[in-house]
Amino acid sequence: MAQHPVILQIARADEAIVTEDFDTLLDIYTENAVLVVEPGRNAVGKAAIRAAFEKIAVYFKNGLQVRQKGIQLLESGDTCLVLALTEVAAPNYPAVERKACYVFNRSADGKWLCCIDNSYGHDIVFHDI
Repeated sequence: MAQHPVILQIARADEAIVTEDFDTLLDIYTENAVLVVEPGRNAVGKAAIRAAFEKIAVYFKNGLQVRQKGIQLLESGDTCLVLALTEVAAPNYPAVERKACYVFNRSADGKWLCCIDNSYGHDIVFHDI
C-alpha cells in the first residue's frame, strides 16, 4: 500500500533536519509557513525558518535526531492536519516525545507543503499559563 504524500513529506523533512540539508527542508514549506521554534517564539517565512533551523542545528551540536513514532492524518480537500508522536534527541539533549501538530496544504500542482510546523503541539497553549 502506498504511503500518503504528506507522510512521505514528513519523512523527507525529518531526514533533511538530521542531515542539515536546509535547501531540501525549505522545499517542504509554503512561502509564508510558520515554524514554532519554541513556545512563545515563531519563525514566519522560508528565510526565517532557514535561520531558525541553522541555529537549532548549532544548539543541538549538529546532532539533532528526529523521528515519528506515530502519525494520524485528518484530510479535508486541500488541507491535512497531522497529529504525530515525534521523538527528538541530540547528544546534549535526552530523547523526548512530543505530541506534534502540523498542517499541510496541497498546492495547485498537487504537491503537499507544510504551512504550520508545531512540534510542541498543545504544549504551546500552556506556555503563558
